[in-house]
Amino acid sequence: MMKSLLLGTLLGGLVAFVWSSVSWEVIGWHEKTLLTFQNDEEVASTLLSHTTRSGTYLLPGMALEGMNAEQKKAAQAALIEKMKKGPIMFAAFRRNGYGSYVQGILIQFVSLLAAAFLLTWLLLQTRGLSYAKRVVFLAVVGLSAGVISDIPNWNWWGFSGAYTVVNVADFTITWLLAGLVIAKVAKPQAA
Repeated sequence: MMKSLLLGTLLGGLVAFVWSSVSWEVIGWHEKTLLTFQNDEEVASTLLSHTTRSGTYLLPGMALEGMNAEQKKAAQAALIEKMKKGPIMFAAFRRNGYGSYVQGILIQFVSLLAAAFLLTWLLLQTRGLSYAKRVVFLAVVGLSAGVISDIPNWNWWGFSGAYTVVNVADFTITWLLAGLVIAKVAKPQAA
């Protein structure tokens, strides 16, 4: 079982990484779903002047520290009214830029290895599935990951439909392709 787990992790992670590279760098379907600001420099300057650190920001924002329960309830009601009117922004913000591209690639590879490890382990817990059914099982896990992570962002934060569909499709394709390899090398032992 350990050999299957290691092979599934390494080969599945490698396939997922190669597909991710093709998906982002060659196909370019992710970029087509992203919009840009009319004046990047002005927006960047405004963001830098109104933030103190990198992090995840919400507009409209609400600071609840130091409020009692009644004040928090009133502030939350006011926030809901602001959100109804808009604009709303949910954004990851890095004040000091991206940093090392190589470091980002390495972290991406390690995260895909971790996902391949978990999915290989999960597949090894199944019994009686044919090769095709094991592949479909992993593709459905990929689809599930996309639905779990991207549909709420579309619903609550206004991520575009196109962006959401591409991400869900990409999760599914990633783990379908990796699943072809993982299912081949990670065969559950008979009970």
